[in-house]
Amino acid sequence: MYNQQAQQRSQQNKNSDFELINIWLQQIPPIQQSSHLYIAQMFLKFVRKPLEKVTSADVIAFANVQSINSHNRESHQHKRVDTINSLLKFGQQTGILPTTQKKILSPNTTNFKKSVSSQDKIKNYRTTQKVQKKTLNLSKLFNLQLASSLLIILGLFIAISQLFRAVGGGANAEKKGSVTSVVMPKIDPTKNWAYPVNVPRIRAFLDTISVTEGTTGPQGYYRQYTGSHFSSFKDHPRELKCALSNGKELCSDAAGRYQFLSTSWDRFAPIVKAKNFSPTYQDRVAIELIREKNALKDIEEGRIEEAFRKLYMVWPSFGETTADVERLMPKLIGTYEQKLALYQPKSE
Repeated sequence: MYNQQAQQRSQQNKNSDFELINIWLQQIPPIQQSSHLYIAQMFLKFVRKPLEKVTSADVIAFANVQSINSHNRESHQHKRVDTINSLLKFGQQTGILPTTQKKILSPNTTNFKKSVSSQDKIKNYRTTQKVQKKTLNLSKLFNLQLASSLLIILGLFIAISQLFRAVGGGANAEKKGSVTSVVMPKIDPTKNWAYPVNVPRIRAFLDTISVTEGTTGPQGYYRQYTGSHFSSFKDHPRELKCALSNGKELCSDAAGRYQFLSTSWDRFAPIVKAKNFSPTYQDRVAIELIREKNALKDIEEGRIEEAFRKLYMVWPSFGETTADVERLMPKLIGTYEQKLALYQPKSE
């Protein structure tokens, strides 16, 4: 019995770590996600314990061992330390990992022991705080400045290119895949109460809500009323924000991708057994809000206009009155169909 319970706890920690990695990867640029995922998986295999019990010694030992056979050892060491620190800090910021966990290394800390043998590194996890000082001649200084200048120019070029694509290539971007389609976390389809988020029509409808609420993109799950952002997924931020609208000051504590009021969140979060305000639970609570208005089946069976009519009282961005909803219906349906095309299998 004890062994079974221990195995169950171990499996729960493993699932929790994988869920954290999945959410963390959504904050990483797509071009870097593959390498970050590989490093995170290798780290879990190396330490063989939950992320909540990881220490700075584990991080350094992993970086040292993994870079023994590397031609550019120091560069690989820093990359692995940076990646794991990013994962652990994100876990603490979102409340998934305990903030009382032993302080992890700063990505800028040089803390590798270069004089010990490879076997010593593997056996003892030993590190040092000493940094070897090297003189820098004028030639190296010039090369360093030149490299920095080139990096700045490259960064500006990339930023300008992205701006032009955003302004002139919006239609093409939607065909290839929108930001919101890759931000939504994957949810275990074996759980009955969670399965709807994997249905193309449901997922497209959730994306449509984010468009009308102005919460698209990776930061949508952090958005508050007035456009500001909260910093932790530990709980609904419960911060009252005020803004002028038509000459009147309106205040709300709406937050997240679906702009939940704290009262709505407190009502529906227990239904999905929400542990925090993370993207996974935001998606699930949004589905429960739709279900509560008897609109979930409408969406699943393609009666999208009827769903918008039932839900405008929940999301006023669909229209503040029934007349507004009908006036905005063509735009709402167009947005929904555009998002649905991202999830439906392409015909040969």
